[in-house]
Amino acid sequence: MTTPLRKTYGLAALLSVGLAAVSQGAAAGCTYKITNEWNTGLTGEIIVTNSSTTAVNGWTVGWQYATNRVTSSWNVRLSGTNPYSASDMGWNGSLPPGQSVSFGFQVDKRGGAAEIPSVTGSICSGTVTSSSAPSSIPTTSSSRSSTPILSSSSSSVINNGGQQCNWYGTLYPLCVNTQSGWGWENNKSCISRSTCINVVGGSSSIAPSSSSRSSVIPSSSSVATTSSVAPSSRSSVAPSSSSVATTSSIAPSSRSSVAPSSSSVTTTSSSVPSTSSSIAPSSRSSSSVSSVTPGVRLDNPFVDARWYVDPIWSAKAQAETNGSKIAGYSTAVWMDRIGAIAPTDGSYGLRDHLDAALAQNANVIKVVVYDLPNRDCHALASNGELKQTPEGSARYRTEYVDVIAGIFSDPKYASLRIIAIIEPDSLPNLVTNLSTPACQEATDPTHGYVANTRYTLSKLYPITNVYSYVDIGHSGWLGWTDNFGKAVTLIGNAIKGATGGVNSIAGFVSNTSGYTPLYEPFLDSLANGSFGTGGGTQTRQAKFYEWNPHFSEVSFVQAWRTAMIAAGFPSTIGMLVDTSRNGWGGPNRPTAVSTSTVLDTFIDQSRIDRRAHRGNWCNQAGGVGERPQTAPVAGIDAYVWVKPPGESDGAASKELSFDPQDPAKGFDRNCDPTYTNAAGTTTGSMANAPVAGRWFKEGFQVLINNAYPPLN
Repeated sequence: MTTPLRKTYGLAALLSVGLAAVSQGAAAGCTYKITNEWNTGLTGEIIVTNSSTTAVNGWTVGWQYATNRVTSSWNVRLSGTNPYSASDMGWNGSLPPGQSVSFGFQVDKRGGAAEIPSVTGSICSGTVTSSSAPSSIPTTSSSRSSTPILSSSSSSVINNGGQQCNWYGTLYPLCVNTQSGWGWENNKSCISRSTCINVVGGSSSIAPSSSSRSSVIPSSSSVATTSSVAPSSRSSVAPSSSSVATTSSIAPSSRSSVAPSSSSVTTTSSSVPSTSSSIAPSSRSSSSVSSVTPGVRLDNPFVDARWYVDPIWSAKAQAETNGSKIAGYSTAVWMDRIGAIAPTDGSYGLRDHLDAALAQNANVIKVVVYDLPNRDCHALASNGELKQTPEGSARYRTEYVDVIAGIFSDPKYASLRIIAIIEPDSLPNLVTNLSTPACQEATDPTHGYVANTRYTLSKLYPITNVYSYVDIGHSGWLGWTDNFGKAVTLIGNAIKGATGGVNSIAGFVSNTSGYTPLYEPFLDSLANGSFGTGGGTQTRQAKFYEWNPHFSEVSFVQAWRTAMIAAGFPSTIGMLVDTSRNGWGGPNRPTAVSTSTVLDTFIDQSRIDRRAHRGNWCNQAGGVGERPQTAPVAGIDAYVWVKPPGESDGAASKELSFDPQDPAKGFDRNCDPTYTNAAGTTTGSMANAPVAGRWFKEGFQVLINNAYPPLN
């Protein structure tokens, strides 16, 4: 589904910060610190400590360079172009005695040496100190850039005035005669000018053959980070008492059966709607993180999470209008082909992401394992490179799984909790789509989905800092009673056959790359009841739900967890839900239950899921959902963003469907906005979407505009 883009020069080291702040005029010490340095830039932080005996509120600091310049910042409102002024963001504007606040920034050295300027401001009335850290990022070549930069050579130019198109980091000549899509001219692949300009948005452009490669340090506005929610009651690790928030407040909940404890607050997003448990931002210090014994797995690996932020995705998000509002959140890294593990074209590979996580001082990184032979057997948009043959199976195991496991097991990464999302849309296809030949092939007992999933789990299980979560589709796929029962049996038996048996996994993940809402606030309570008078009509027999008893995702995953425990899995298993695109906010979100007495009208006017059909999966006009957070609801380890917002699900037309880097991906009519699907509805897919995994500028803006909870 995803394809790595060019490496960024500077690792956007989004640092863990204490949720505290200093007021102006209070006794404090200001420290300027270089946290990482490379040949052209650095990342740094400024730390302010309240050394007075009273709490203070509000703060502003300033500094100035001779040559260096700030290119991005986080956890602060930054103004000025040198000198700079940095003020609190509101949520980090209050600081109890003895506590500290830190904010981070990235600097372009502009050919000079790293500078350590004085930090000024009334809050620095105590001490002002400076420190530097040794460089920990290897020097990178100037061909690496966070945004694809054009260059070309005359040897590959068709007679088009010497112009080429940078198609996601690969240069192709512009076509002379082909007006749209891809062409073949003068014995070379070429791309039309219209496709180059319009399809990829900011990631493709045209340049004359004399252009040369350059490097770009992305600029950005400040990125809001994390606050706190209560961890699961199943957690075996709790923060130390010194890390407990002293000012946290708990919102009433009608859904969660877990009573948040002030002694077990974790650092995560606080954007939880009023219908579920929420906790106000904590004032805990970033230094007070509970320790993890090497070789011992946590019950919930997201407790005390310091989430890795992919600098490639973050830079692309920040480049979009209002993208900075989400650019600081954690998204998963997709290993969707063998070549993605260690690319030779300058793209980020697996080790690059793991190294970046270490540089950010993160302790949680999500990696999607996604390259099964006959991958995505019932769809075409995300077909994989490997076919269902003995050779394909052997390559999957030796060239893909073994290599990933070898990297994960490197002692260098032992401090990282690696969340492995196991093969989205694979095992669920064996439950419902065996009429599709490619899915039938995937039932092969030696080389099929089950055998290869077992192999993957068996390879990852001995690596104790790896936590595997197996994909289970979503409620609109496996929620029906018969599908649900078959899936529990098939997926449960597949896992039990792995080396570690039921202990091979940390849990399951649902709604990967999906749009199903967490809750249907006006309908969930009616899902298994009758509609109207007389009791003869069931609410779930509405056309939109088709007798499915699960209208939303939370009820589905909680039922799934209960069923799996009954099937022999340990009570410590947890669930993940991908909330990256299931917010369904915006002007069309219902604000009250319908008063209609006609069932289908009642459902259509009351549901927040605005799709024409629950099976519509490609580039829907959803919205950014709940922000990543730990243990939001009983039995759920975390809400996570597996699908990076802004990446396409599939090409909207055949002419847009060719990806020279991953040619196995095809054109699926379910991504075509003009197509009427088997359910008799339009697909609801957005127009002009590029191939799966590529940046979809227009789609990103729809997700931002329809975010729920709304973005601040």
